[in-house]
Amino acid sequence: MGTRGYIVHRYRDMYLIKYNHHDSYPEVLGVETLDTIRYPNAITSKRRQLGEILDKLDDQYESDEDDDFGVKLSKHRPANDLFIEWIYEIDLDRNIFHINGIPFFDLECLPDTAAFLEYVSGDHYGHTTCPPTCPPEQKYKRPAPPIVDDFEVATYQSLVCTGTEVALSDLLAISDVLSPDEHVRVSLLETMIGQCMARPDVAAIIQDLWLVPGPRQLTDDFWLTAFSMANITFLPQMFDSGVIFHPAPAREEFTWVRKDTVLYISTHLDNERCLNASLSRLINVILEQKDNAGDYFGVAFSIFHCAVVRVVKDAHSMTFSHTTALEFLPSFYADSPSTPGITALARLGYRIDPELFVRATEIFRRPGAGGNERHTDDGTPLAQGADNVSPTIGCPMLPPELWQEVALNLHLPDLLTFGLVSKSCRELASMVLRYPHICGYRLVTIAKEKPERMMNGYLYLRVSCFSTKRAGIPATVLVGMGSDRWGPGSRIGIDIPFCYPHTTIHVRVSAEVQPQAAAKEKALTSLEMEIKMRALRVQHDSRHELPKLPGV
Repeated sequence: MGTRGYIVHRYRDMYLIKYNHHDSYPEVLGVETLDTIRYPNAITSKRRQLGEILDKLDDQYESDEDDDFGVKLSKHRPANDLFIEWIYEIDLDRNIFHINGIPFFDLECLPDTAAFLEYVSGDHYGHTTCPPTCPPEQKYKRPAPPIVDDFEVATYQSLVCTGTEVALSDLLAISDVLSPDEHVRVSLLETMIGQCMARPDVAAIIQDLWLVPGPRQLTDDFWLTAFSMANITFLPQMFDSGVIFHPAPAREEFTWVRKDTVLYISTHLDNERCLNASLSRLINVILEQKDNAGDYFGVAFSIFHCAVVRVVKDAHSMTFSHTTALEFLPSFYADSPSTPGITALARLGYRIDPELFVRATEIFRRPGAGGNERHTDDGTPLAQGADNVSPTIGCPMLPPELWQEVALNLHLPDLLTFGLVSKSCRELASMVLRYPHICGYRLVTIAKEKPERMMNGYLYLRVSCFSTKRAGIPATVLVGMGSDRWGPGSRIGIDIPFCYPHTTIHVRVSAEVQPQAAAKEKALTSLEMEIKMRALRVQHDSRHELPKLPGV
């Protein structure tokens, strides 16, 4: 009886909001709102009525409080909260009937009451979303693709294209079959995208992005939402609340996410001419790198689709090839978190990055250290130390595979310090950093056995389970779910580097160490770590003063 909600009319980008203090669920207020727009000429009549109201007001007018009838006028779209459970919006600007900020029906072809109540149901991420069973004539309409002028595709048409539907494996000259490491990267990205989609505010932004007429109409909120999802895979794969700090991006038309990879946020990539225009823009930006020959990659991204272009430059020529527009975002009614676009970007982000170690030190804050600057134990900023490591020195007493074993058995803070010892150590540390690290756990493989509750309610769309190691100790880590039923596991979490304003997407992470492994971890004393680090020091020329390593 106390279910509260809003009836909203949008016209000329203004919102007339009426509060309803009870019975706001679909069977009552939803049907009543739908009925107000069913009668002949209802849309025209509502537009005229609201137009007369707006014509009498100043363009800057906005009422902060409800009037005597519980109505207010706002430039800002209302959102659901703990007190407002249902919002029914009649969008007269775009001829759409929205429910809780999600587009549902075409105002020109509304369903009957029985069908309306059937369609107002939950999707696989827990939102009220227009289902695939809604007939196309009744479902809201997406705007037509923007008109693309000839000059916008001139570069695409004038240069030598060696392939327009190239498989990503051919584009990157890698195997069609994913390696175990790539499977881990793909699964983690799928989970993070699923966690974003499970947020009601993010889901509403995603749905609104589908209605954006073209790239020029992308607001900052739209751009940040799209950029955040694409950029996850290009960041150093280190995630830990309070320890890892991924900087917020500044909006730019083109963002170099790596020295050889540029990202462009666009729309309508499923339209061939719009896709070619986006690829043209990316190629133009890459061509501006006049003095640097080599292979470059560009990513056109719209949340719903992505495309990857490879540009090969040498002193005398330039060629390019690209994938088709690949589906990126899963459907809200998906039965699998996998899409070709997620796999493509995860594999693109997995390529060897010569700057990975420096980038990793820039986002790491040693636990217990004050401020945002990361330092070595002697006070040198960690990022600065990463740029000034000692020259590679021969290590005759230990073969490279044992040095690699040392790197694989270090805690993440010690691994970053280890990389400051020499360039060879830095290379080994970079190799280890290509694995994703969640709360200090290095994700090794996708776990073969998963908890049964992952399969309940489509949780597997936003939860993943990994076999991991931390300082050589094996464990099972569940990303996206706590460990209440896993016995004596620790409960930790990460913040997804998602930059939509006022949104923090915190994800619970649980870790379970097997009893025998836990005993081994306890036995790894500071003395053993000291012996291991002293063995490392012995291999280096005494003329070089090495930074003191933690625990030594």
